[in-house]
Amino acid sequence: MSGALPENTARSLANGRAAVGSMLSTAQTHLKKVFLVFVTFMMLTIWALRAFVWDQLKRDLVYQRMDVGTEEATEIIVTTPFDVILLQVKIGVVVGALLSVPVLVYFSRDALRARGYWPSGEVPRWKVWSFVTIIFLLILLGVSYAYFLFFPIMFDFLAANAVQAGFKPTWSIVLWTEFIFFLSLSFGIAAQLPLFMSVTARSGIIPYETYREKWRYAVVGIFVFGAVFSPLTPSHRLCGGPARLAVFH
Repeated sequence: MSGALPENTARSLANGRAAVGSMLSTAQTHLKKVFLVFVTFMMLTIWALRAFVWDQLKRDLVYQRMDVGTEEATEIIVTTPFDVILLQVKIGVVVGALLSVPVLVYFSRDALRARGYWPSGEVPRWKVWSFVTIIFLLILLGVSYAYFLFFPIMFDFLAANAVQAGFKPTWSIVLWTEFIFFLSLSFGIAAQLPLFMSVTARSGIIPYETYREKWRYAVVGIFVFGAVFSPLTPSHRLCGGPARLAVFH
């Protein structure tokens, strides 16, 4: 497969695999510390979900824009006794794993430095922290867009449409949570496009000309994604497609 890729791209992929292997090898040495961080964040996430997160999500994402009649008719239900606890554990595992990654990277800094993936002393610390801050802010921007605009409008439309058709709108807590989690994640990742494109173009992994010449494919892909994951109305597609397109450009 590497023969079909440009030489610099194949080299970057090979170096990336070697760096991941070094990180996993280092993780064995500091496994107790990383595992402790993982368990701590997992338990805190489960507690937060039980204490206030579920109610807050329902208020902000589902009932915020609904009229009284639609709100009274709409329910988020549990289909089996195991749904809530298993879902809490799944979310806790995901959050714990994600928040353990920075700890793992920190303990693997020597191995990463040896392979050239850790900032050298010549790189000012403010540049490193600026880069990390930009990543965080872009993720926050994408998730905030989904949380405060996209989901409230979408759930209001779906519930109101069901009520007008004579049905009682109900969502399974599992399917509802998975939907908002993965779609929020997709918006957060989509918000990383400017940074991803800049880094890959400057490093030579993907030439800038490729982004400029293939933009039509990106436009089609963005609106296909919006058509699949958004309600099939023009007003709701406008909440997703143009926003991602603006990020791409």
